[in-house]
Formats: sequence, structure tokens, C-alpha cells
Amino acid sequence: MRWIDDVRARAGRDRPPATVTGSPGDVTRVVLRCPDGLGPERDVAGVLARPPEPGAPAVVLLHGGGGRAEPRWARDWAARGHVALALDLGAPHAVGGARRPARLDHDDIFAAVSAGAEHTWLAQAVEAAADAVSLLRSLPEVDPRAVGVCGVSWGGYLAFLLAAADPRLRYAAGVYAAGHLARDGAWSALLRDLPAPAARRWTDAFDLARHAPSITAPSLWLTGTTDPCFPLDAFDATSALPTGPVTRRIVPGLAHGHEPAWRLTEPFAFAAAVLGRGPALPAVRAVTVTAGAVRAELDPATPALAAELHHTGDTGAWTSRRWQRSAAMIDGTTVRADVPAGLRAAFLAVEGPAGTSTTGLVTGRGAGTGRGTKGDPLWSVAGNRTW
Repeated sequence: MRWIDDVRARAGRDRPPATVTGSPGDVTRVVLRCPDGLGPERDVAGVLARPPEPGAPAVVLLHGGGGRAEPRWARDWAARGHVALALDLGAPHAVGGARRPARLDHDDIFAAVSAGAEHTWLAQAVEAAADAVSLLRSLPEVDPRAVGVCGVSWGGYLAFLLAAADPRLRYAAGVYAAGHLARDGAWSALLRDLPAPAARRWTDAFDLARHAPSITAPSLWLTGTTDPCFPLDAFDATSALPTGPVTRRIVPGLAHGHEPAWRLTEPFAFAAAVLGRGPALPAVRAVTVTAGAVRAELDPATPALAAELHHTGDTGAWTSRRWQRSAAMIDGTTVRADVPAGLRAAFLAVEGPAGTSTTGLVTGRGAGTGRGTKGDPLWSVAGNRTW
């Protein structure tokens, strides 16, 4: 797969593509110079926020559709001790000719694959993110062994694609992202509109479910129960695929957007925990499902302060299901909740000192999708082999 091989080659060279000026504490404009000779039209701008302490961890921040390099987001990470580089991936220079940079729009995300995967926005944006990792690792105040990535929406999608290709990352966090895009969701119609060979080429090259098994660094997957862009069942199935440790956070009613994502505290807590700078989110281990109860085992190293079962009896589109919550009991390292009558989907949420994490999605037979299993009326989406 040529495009991801190009990203791996960039990561292997580890050459900083830009020089940054300014003193610690400033928010500095950065330009990542395109290293492959295409010219300034492929340069990527960003903003860099730096804490005053030396030996700091660092993070690449990736926005989604309609977003730009946001100084406030970078400052939020810098306030927590990270050197933060927020890239501007949505508005490259407009130039003529066949080698113009891809834009963050539907045509350049999907249809451009007909000219080759390297012409898509996804491929070019992941290359830029790999260059951003190189830049951060070159800064004297950065610990090169402590660089992560965090993204929102398409930026979260990029964050996980980058984590699958770049072994230098210590962690990856994405809000809303999921694979299986050809299934029912916001993007499936765009894929169906492509010629069949192009749709297959896109899925083979870019669907996150194809790349997630290559993620070995710890990863944090966050979404809302009714997210309109990446459906909850696809999120759950994709987040079960990484080889490395996975932490999930499903937030009831979380709106899709940059502002709601920036208000979440779990990305900061997750990064601090991975880097040994703070307590971990609750680690939810094996989940046992029976006809009468949902049970999860917890890592005893992380205390659980409270737990809830979030559940819905609705079927149909995930975006329109109404969710309720009920009590869950904590007994040592076990969390248990009774299954309400008429349950169609549920997950356990466990709160610890650093924030909240959740189990995977558990659904009733069929869950309105026709993909139920025989026998036990409850089953895990992630464990269903039809995904």
C-alpha cells in the first residue's frame, strides 16, 4: 500500500521539516515545508504552544471538517505541560495543475482515490502529521520518547491512521472516529456514489478497520451515543481491533463538533497516564454478558469511584435512540448491573479519579440491525464475526 509506505518512510527518516522560532510560552506559527519537491503549495501551517518546562511531552493536534489550527486547543495542552502543535489541514493554498494539494472536502477525501491514493486528502494529511511528529521530536525542550497525537472527527480518523503507520508515537486519542465506512453511516452514500473499483480501492487503502489492527501504542477512543458521522456500532467494532491497549469512552448525548470534543477531560488524563504523569483511567477488562446481568472486571490498580449502566430499548438508527441510565454495583474489582427489560443496547461506565471509561457496546438480539446471534439474547458488537 504505497501511501502508508510513504508515511512509514517519513517516520523512519525522522527529519524535521521546519525550523521554529520563539521563546517558551509563546504561541508560534509554524510551516511544515513539503520535503518531496512539490513546492510551497503543499506546505502545511500550524500553531505551536509550549510550556516553560524543559523535557516536556508533546502532542500533534488534528482538526476535523470545518476546523483550522486552533491556538486555544494548543494552549489547553500546553497548560497541562505538553508542547502542542495544531496543524491546519483544511485550507491549503489554491494552485492550478494536477499536483494541487488535496482539500478537506468530500471529493478529495473520497473521489480523488480514482487518481491514486496519494492524491487524497487523507494520504497527504497523514504525511503532514508524520512530519509534525518529526518536528516535535527535534525541539530541544521535547522528550522525543513522549510524543502522541490527538484528533477530532476526521482528525481523529487521521490520528489512528498515523498511529497504525508511525511507531514513534506513544499514544493516540481520537474523538468520534470509526471504520467500516461502507456500512450504514454518514459516509456510506459517498462511497456508493463512486465507481465500484474506486470504492473498493478506497476501502482497501483507507478504511480505519483495515489499519486499526496495526495500532500497537495505547489508544483512546471517544464518541457520543448518537454521533451522526461514525455510528456507535461501527465505533465499537473498530475500537476492538488495535493490538495495543484500548480505552473507550462513550458519552451519552455528546454532540459532534470541535467545541464539545475540546471540553472532554479524558484525552488529557489518558496522555498523562500513558506518560507516567498522572493516574490512569479505569481499566475495564473482560465483560461477561448473561440474560440477566452485565458484569465487567476492573484493573485493581485503578480505583473505581462509581459506575452506571447506560442502556436503550430503542431500535433503528443509532442517531435517534434514546438512552437511559441505571445503577451499577461495584464489588471489589467487579462491576455488575442488572439488564433492564426490553434492552437493545448498553454499556457500563466506570468513573475513577482521572475520569471515566466505558465497556464495549453490548446489544440485544439483532439490535434492530438483523445481525443477532443464536442463543443468548445479549452479545458484543466487537465480538460479532460479521463485522
